[in-house]
Amino acid sequence: MTAEVSPRRQHSPLRQAQAAATRLRIIQAAHAEFEARGYEGTRIEDVAARAGVAVPTVYKAFNNKRNLLTAAVATAMTRGPDGPVDWQAWFHEQLDAPTAEQQLQLIARNARRLNDRAAPLLELVRATAARDREIATLWHDINNERVARARTSARRLAAKTTLRTSVPGAAHTLWALTVPELYVLHVKEAGRSPEAYQNWLADVLIAVLLAH
Repeated sequence: MTAEVSPRRQHSPLRQAQAAATRLRIIQAAHAEFEARGYEGTRIEDVAARAGVAVPTVYKAFNNKRNLLTAAVATAMTRGPDGPVDWQAWFHEQLDAPTAEQQLQLIARNARRLNDRAAPLLELVRATAARDREIATLWHDINNERVARARTSARRLAAKTTLRTSVPGAAHTLWALTVPELYVLHVKEAGRSPEAYQNWLADVLIAVLLAH
């Protein structure tokens, strides 16, 4: 006779914590594989081996490689599984900064930290989107979310000071100057430090957006 397993035991906090830890381990392994091998070159089998789990475990958690890439990008951008970027405390910190100049400095800091974690993976998504329809949809979604966050930030800026441009113009500037491509050019290609990128970005944003 097979013993019954109570729903409470199946969904215990310990089991949930173990499942979350396994999921995060798979995501981190996928991130490393995508950066090392590219999207097309990454195999679920290699992700499973790096994560120390069985292949069916990866498929059960993510179903396919596109979902795995989506999860890896989201986790890299936010530092964890706790909701999208606009839920993060560091995003609201810049929105709530007391002055426009401090807000722009925090935007530059956040862009540097996010790109430290996610720029190579975001660049992989952008490059793959040109030849893969599903990844193109992912890139479109990422870009739309960046536009929405830039608009939110621009509205907060305009409430604190006089801008050199309109709110839509400020949003476009924020969106354009914080793209991961610029981070890669500064840090990976030109060899500048992440801190130098952050200082450059803050100076440019302040000069371009704030009326003095």
